[in-house]
Amino acid sequence: MQTLFKLRVVTVLFLGMLMVPFNSCTDLEPEVFSDLTPANFPASRADLVTSYLSCYTRLYGMMNHGGYMSIQEVSSDEIMIPQRGSDWFDGGIWLRTHRHTFDATDPQYNGAWTFLYQGVLQANAVITAIEVSTALTDAEKAPFLAELRSLRAYFYFQLADSFGDVPLVTEDSDPADIEPMAASRADVFNYVVAELNDAAGDLTRDRGVSTYGKINYWTNRALLSRILLNAEVMTGTAQWAAAEAAADEVINSNQYSLTDNYFANFDPDNDNGFASTTENMWVVPYDAPAVAGGFNLVQMTLHYSSQATFNTQDQPWNGYCTLQEFYESYDDGDERKGISGDQQTRGNFLAGPQFAADGVTPLIDGTGDDPGGLEVVFTPEINNLEPNAFRQAGARVFKYGYENGTPNTMRNDFPIIRYAEVLMNKAEAMMRQNEGGFSMFVNMVRNRAELGDVDDSMSMDDFLAERGREFFYEGTRRQDLVRFGEFGSGWAFFSGSDATKNIFPIPEPQLNANRNLTQNPGY
Repeated sequence: MQTLFKLRVVTVLFLGMLMVPFNSCTDLEPEVFSDLTPANFPASRADLVTSYLSCYTRLYGMMNHGGYMSIQEVSSDEIMIPQRGSDWFDGGIWLRTHRHTFDATDPQYNGAWTFLYQGVLQANAVITAIEVSTALTDAEKAPFLAELRSLRAYFYFQLADSFGDVPLVTEDSDPADIEPMAASRADVFNYVVAELNDAAGDLTRDRGVSTYGKINYWTNRALLSRILLNAEVMTGTAQWAAAEAAADEVINSNQYSLTDNYFANFDPDNDNGFASTTENMWVVPYDAPAVAGGFNLVQMTLHYSSQATFNTQDQPWNGYCTLQEFYESYDDGDERKGISGDQQTRGNFLAGPQFAADGVTPLIDGTGDDPGGLEVVFTPEINNLEPNAFRQAGARVFKYGYENGTPNTMRNDFPIIRYAEVLMNKAEAMMRQNEGGFSMFVNMVRNRAELGDVDDSMSMDDFLAERGREFFYEGTRRQDLVRFGEFGSGWAFFSGSDATKNIFPIPEPQLNANRNLTQNPGY
């Protein structure tokens, strides 16, 4: 009877709430358990392992245009999508995102909400399948359940961070409640912390091929340090000491270290034969075991003519670029910045004159509409946000590298969390507690970029800038700006916003589907 009840719970929650479907992403899912019934409920050990792996493939949508990553980046001071004449107006949705005039009807917020709840609901379903299974012993179940609970906690943290109060639905929720009430942001935060702590003891401490793209004990602790840094924002009570302690666990383990080359963490071959780099702690494996689509940054940022630079299989879209002030926040000697006019030397940005793959032949923009003429020159200066930003305006994202002949979705694995962040989390927690010596950890990160030391007299603004330069386009900038009280401070083509815009609107389709949801203040 208990098994049948659990099955009903999974079926109702999985098919009913938000009407979110399953779909298969890679060969990790030879059989997809979507419409769960007694006939196809995963029963064998192989079925359960397949279902468990499929929960990780839910992450593949993270780096696609128009969803979670887009709303994080375009609402921050490091990325914008200007309207370039007839291109990229898209009903004004990216202009509103940049200006913090967020609209609940804009599709990117519903895209992010749906992406995150897809991850939650699939984890719920597979957790139940494992719990009621007789094909695994309790000892065999424990590590699977610990990973899935940690993964679900990650999705819930992103939901509460982005949208505030959200429904907290688990495998134990009432199956009859298809319009669940929203839990408070603080309650979701506390649930996430408790889940990570409860799951930690059953996670492996191994790292390598067997744990590539998965959550091990150290990843769990690293995520906890990130989450606890944001405790004051999400609950009103700071937990700096706890954030530092979580970071210390990772640091003191001596399991991870900074790579000598910053860009090794983002290269097309950053999986390193699925052994990863010494620094990447958890990644979305876009090329494991077969190419998994979704990471289409190459299309999103490069100029149409950049197809000749990297021999891309499809013409890029000429959209995403960085703001001039953000680009210029890097010293010219910072190895992360890149060299203007040099596509052969990696940097976070492409700027200056652009050339074909030979590095000599100038790229040509056939319109000649920009003041610079026909030759393509990525200028850090952006003339305006709308309606006629120059087609060549804005330094472009180059952090992840574009291999010659790349398809429109890249095979670079995306690092969700790196050891560099653990070091910076430790430093920030120390700084906020007025502990001396925090600059040592900042300097570890700076020195790799060939920058000199700073000392403990650095300001909060300087520290925020350090985080920005290191973690450019890794999806954490908006969160950092909110925590430092700078998200609404204003930047180019944006005059500022009030604190209500620190969270996004509940998407209108979700309000229509669930009468128990309430729109956030300010919308």
